[in-house]
Amino acid sequence: IFSLEKSYYLIYVLLIWFPLENLILRYTPIEYYAPVKYFPEVLIYSALLVGWYRYAKRAQRFFLRLPLNKWFLAFIAAAVVSLALNWYNLAIWFLGLRQILRFSFIFIIVLFEDYPDTVIRRFLWLGAGMVLFEAALGLIQYLSGGALDRYLFFSDSVSIAGVAELEGLQQFWAPGERVFATLGRYDRLGSLLALGLTMIFPWLYVLKKERHQLWWCGAMLVGGVALILTYSRSSWIAAVVGIVTIGYGLVRDKRILKLATVLGGVLAAYLLFIVVTNNYGGGALDKPSQTFPERIIEAVSVYSWRQNYEGYGRFFFIVNTPLMVVRYYPLFGVGSGNYGGGVAAALGNTKVYDTLHLPFGIQNTFGQIDNNWLSLWGEIGTVGLLCWIMILVTIFKTARIVSVRSPTVTERTVAQGLCGVVVGVMIMAYFGPFFEFRSLMLYFWLLVGIVMRFYRSGQTNWNFLKE
Repeated sequence: IFSLEKSYYLIYVLLIWFPLENLILRYTPIEYYAPVKYFPEVLIYSALLVGWYRYAKRAQRFFLRLPLNKWFLAFIAAAVVSLALNWYNLAIWFLGLRQILRFSFIFIIVLFEDYPDTVIRRFLWLGAGMVLFEAALGLIQYLSGGALDRYLFFSDSVSIAGVAELEGLQQFWAPGERVFATLGRYDRLGSLLALGLTMIFPWLYVLKKERHQLWWCGAMLVGGVALILTYSRSSWIAAVVGIVTIGYGLVRDKRILKLATVLGGVLAAYLLFIVVTNNYGGGALDKPSQTFPERIIEAVSVYSWRQNYEGYGRFFFIVNTPLMVVRYYPLFGVGSGNYGGGVAAALGNTKVYDTLHLPFGIQNTFGQIDNNWLSLWGEIGTVGLLCWIMILVTIFKTARIVSVRSPTVTERTVAQGLCGVVVGVMIMAYFGPFFEFRSLMLYFWLLVGIVMRFYRSGQTNWNFLKE
């Protein structure tokens, strides 16, 4: 890597690799599973060190000046204090912190290397191409009636070094329902499509030529239909809110707000009719086969909230995390890797759950609590949670500055898209471990790096901007 002058090829490979990773692992011999899965992460860490070395040599300084610096350092400091107060296995603490921060290194690499505009454009085109490929494959998967599912789904449980147990994915939905393409789960595909649709949307305002608009509208149609077919409700909400954020919040297009209001009113009227008539049918609980209306009804059914996952579902932990975890560990939490996230699940780390007399995640089995915000709140406490919120708020504010002040259409449009994506990701994280999703976070932090690069390069021209 030190001898590789064109380090951006690594990012090209990662943009292709991570959406296809689950499919690759599906056909990888079990004995090679660990190196195949984790080697791309090793590349990220190596590229970070090399980029840091090159930056220090070129700029004669060790650190970038960024609006995010203080909040990242504060977040890590809160995690260190949490470790000191709870004092437990250092490896668990490190892995828990890595689970959240691992892909954030991508944006630092982009800034260290200061890639030219031509490379940035290739990142964007390649990312968009992969999102559209996944959307198209999702449509094909649906039209096949589930015939492709057995070739795309990976369900084996894998032991890593005899310490971590990566449980295989469970296809609890019927074949042909909830398309997932090569990403293994419907919500993984849905979250990536939500990001892609939000990034594509602002281009509709700047591409005036009819031919270009038709292409962009076609891309949004393919992505939108595939997103609906994922049945990922959190991704639906994220895409809608992200688009409204851009269309009305940034561009001030009242048509978007009117359309969202009409759709919201129709949906509210439909749900009210269902509630009043008590016509739940089979839609009150999650089940292998669901119609689109049933999937919506389930989301607002109190009966579903109480009964799904044997009573230990997402809503159980929404109530009990503040009452049973934050109550006793309010400021700095129980320590990263100890509660709610993927590390506690993979390591079978039940210590905190047992101490607080809580079930081991959803269904008392899976370790995760299906809510990244509450997981962070429980693990790193209120201080750490506020720092993480400020990281995302700072990203939004920086992207907003670029979207308003940059003289370049591409920079403004990409920054607008990132504003919508930030809001969408913040919403999705309330409904699952989306901050830990590998493909979603790689793409998200790459976009952050691109917009931060726009911001830094514009500082010499925007004399009213301050770091």
